[in-house]
Amino acid sequence: MTPSPVRVCLLARSTVLEFDSTETVTLPVGLRDLTEDVLRHEPPTPSELERAIDVVEDALSRSRLAHGVQGELVTAEAVLLSLPGLDVPGVSLTRHDVESLFQGLASRALGMPASAVGSAHGREATAAIIILRECMHHLGFDRVRTNVA
Repeated sequence: MTPSPVRVCLLARSTVLEFDSTETVTLPVGLRDLTEDVLRHEPPTPSELERAIDVVEDALSRSRLAHGVQGELVTAEAVLLSLPGLDVPGVSLTRHDVESLFQGLASRALGMPASAVGSAHGREATAAIIILRECMHHLGFDRVRTNVA
């Protein structure tokens, strides 16, 4: 049986995962937390990327959510809908696709021009990719899909 989609909501100071009408998990890390406290440069430095990953991993660890087959995330978050590949209603990105977006960020952090790697721009987009990547990787989500009502 395929798990129900899980809605992801990226807020300033938290990330909310809505598993169904009865279970909601709030992670104590959000877009503003990462952009103001960690990702201070555009593009970010390699150490800023590593620190942002650590912050999100710590929040996921404290949540005690188990890694498993979670299915897909759905989102209507503007910052996620602006990412390459999620900018058309109803489309989805696999975990591998999200990892490729992150690798573009990592390449930019190491000095590659954005035009060479085709990655998203801006500290908020960077924060969104990191949160999305870590949630998918550590919780077992296979894909993220746009869900524009």
